[in-house]
Amino acid sequence: MSEKSARQASISTENQTGGLTIIKIGGSWRIDQPLPSLNFKGDQVKIVSDGLEDFDSALPSWIHHNFKNVRELDLSELPKRLQSLVRLAEKNTQWKSEDEKPNLLENFGVWGIESYSSWGRAMDHIGQTSTGLFRTLIGRSKVNWSDFTLQLQTAGVDALPIVALLGFLTGLIMAYVGLIQLRQVGATVYVANLVALAMTREMGALMTGIIACGRTSTSFASQLGSMNVSQESDALRALGINPVEYLAVPRILAVTLMVPLLSLFATFVGIFGGMIVACAGDLSIDQYLNQAIKAITFKSFLVGFIKSFFFAFIAAWAGCYRGYVAQRSALGVGDAATSAAVLGITLIVIADAIFAVIFNLYNF
Repeated sequence: MSEKSARQASISTENQTGGLTIIKIGGSWRIDQPLPSLNFKGDQVKIVSDGLEDFDSALPSWIHHNFKNVRELDLSELPKRLQSLVRLAEKNTQWKSEDEKPNLLENFGVWGIESYSSWGRAMDHIGQTSTGLFRTLIGRSKVNWSDFTLQLQTAGVDALPIVALLGFLTGLIMAYVGLIQLRQVGATVYVANLVALAMTREMGALMTGIIACGRTSTSFASQLGSMNVSQESDALRALGINPVEYLAVPRILAVTLMVPLLSLFATFVGIFGGMIVACAGDLSIDQYLNQAIKAITFKSFLVGFIKSFFFAFIAAWAGCYRGYVAQRSALGVGDAATSAAVLGITLIVIADAIFAVIFNLYNF
């Protein structure tokens, strides 16, 4: 049995008193069929259905294109679905002339409003995270502990190869540069002090924190952003569960526990990398190790541990926060992952500078 062919799209106009023009649309409006043209001038339009059959995106696009400059557009007698599609087309399309472009002051105002909203969301997330951590300490939180064990492995054991490689290369490079400079004054034995102190107090924690931003923050942002897209976060809220407490707290705890250990591992690997270069040059293994042991104190390890603890929290929080506020689209998830790495690294560098000033002020 052959299907009845659909009527072609049709329009008719009817002028009413008071300047109102009624546009009657009928037939089948599909993108693969020819659409009628309309040369219309007026400021009051009412569009009604007159035998309208099926339609796709062609009809709302046609309505928006032809009546975008109309002062009053009445769509009340059209199907609800068609009204929604027309409003969606209006929302996602900007029709601005050259004289409607915002000036510098307007752009600054928009930037200020967006910045204020962003800071408000960040403070809200920090507050929810702090509340979730406190509730976890007193045993009253709803935390997904299966995520905790998984993130321990992801943020810790799985990161060992890249941490070992970069730690080794960092120590090797510092020893090479140190030898070039110290050889000019006949003090090459102090290259061990240079590498040991730099890795213990600074580079071990900083490098591991940046690695956590590149690996873990982006992963968290992608995971939580995808949960926004699939409405899993909304499902948790419907069940009376705080998504920040349930999803972010175990991730932050796992990273905060593992990154200091990775920092310690990177420190020793970096010292070993420096030993390879130093012993290939002017020092023996015994000389290098003796000088490194003399240079390292408990205070140096404590400085590195404090930094790594804060860097770990920053990296984990940045990923969870950017994933929590990610837009519900594939593009939003990608933007969240990128911004998580940028935000985490920026905050870690700022925190490192603050620590440097504080430790120098108190001779720590």
